[in-house]
Amino acid sequence: MDKIFEGKELNKGKGGINFLTHDVISRIDLTRNAFIMALISYINGEIWR
Repeated sequence: MDKIFEGKELNKGKGGINFLTHDVISRIDLTRNAFIMALISYINGEIWR
């Protein structure tokens, strides 16, 4: 990301996703949502059986 965006040190602080979404989605938001999506088959188990 730093190479593409000219050394903005996106690996420190808010992160690349925050930069790319203009502070709409944070790294934490993205990780949280990915975790929830990974659990969908367990949350709605009756649909997947």
